[in-house]
Amino acid sequence: MTSLYVVLPSPGEGLGCFSTTLIPAGTRILNEHPLFNVREPRTNAAVTTAFSRLSKQEQEQYLTLYAQNPTADGDAKVVDIFNSNAWQTGSRTSICPLAARFNHSCIPNASFAWNSRLCQITVHAIVAIPANTQINLSYERPYQTSTSRREKLSAYGFACSCVACGSGAAASDARRARMIVLDARIRFERRQLWRSPRPTAALELIKLLKEEGIMGEALGLAYHDAAAGWVRHGRLDLAANCAAQELKICIMCFGADSPSVDTTTAFLHGLEEQLTQKT
Repeated sequence: MTSLYVVLPSPGEGLGCFSTTLIPAGTRILNEHPLFNVREPRTNAAVTTAFSRLSKQEQEQYLTLYAQNPTADGDAKVVDIFNSNAWQTGSRTSICPLAARFNHSCIPNASFAWNSRLCQITVHAIVAIPANTQINLSYERPYQTSTSRREKLSAYGFACSCVACGSGAAASDARRARMIVLDARIRFERRQLWRSPRPTAALELIKLLKEEGIMGEALGLAYHDAAAGWVRHGRLDLAANCAAQELKICIMCFGADSPSVDTTTAFLHGLEEQLTQKT
C-alpha cells in the first residue's frame, strides 16, 4: 500500500489497485525498479535463469503474482507468471511486482512508462482519479477494435469489461475503426513531399481520441503529428500550439524527469525560435 492507493480484491480480476484519495492528473502514483528483466527476444530459459538468481525473498514475492494456470509448477509456473505480468522496458522485458497489480482498461485513467534516466518504471494519473476508484492501465495500443483487443488480451487470461468492450462497444468500435484509418493516413503522409492544406487526419484523430476518453500517450503523439503537419503547411504558430499540447501531455504521462519530456521540449522550443525569427 502507498498513500495514494491500496491493493484490494477486484471482482473478476483478482487483485487491483484502488485510489485512497483524489489523485490529480499528472500525479506520479508509482515508480519502481524492476525485480529482474530479460533481453528481447527472450527465451523461457532466460526467464528461469533470471528467476534462479533472485534471493529467496524475491522469489517468494514473484510467485505471488498472477499465473493463468494455477496448477502449473516449477519452471512452467515461473514462465507463466512472467508472460502474464511482464512489461516492455526499453530493449528488455521486466517484472515489476507493484506495477503488476494494476489491472487493464481500454480507456485507462493512468499511464505506464519506462524512465531510462531513473532506470525505473513510472505510473502517472492521466485524468483526475476520484477516491475509491480502481486505477487502470492499458495493456494494448488504442487503434484496435474490441474484437482485436479481446483476442490479444486473452493471452493475459482475462476478458476486458470496460465501457469500450461492453455497453459502449458499438460506438467505440466505430471511433477506433476510424482511428486505424487516420493513423495509416498520417504515416503515409509523412513520406510525401507535397503539402496538404492542413493536417486534417491528425486533427480528426485528436478529436476522436478525446471523444473516446483516451487522454494519454496516443493523444500526445497525435498532437505531435498535427504539429508536424502544420510545419509542412508553413503555419508555425499552429504547429507551436499543438507542440505545447504535446508537451503538456508528455509531462502528465511520463513526469518532468523523463527523457521523452526533454525531446518534446526541444521540439517545441525549435518551433518557437523559428516563429520568432519569422516574425
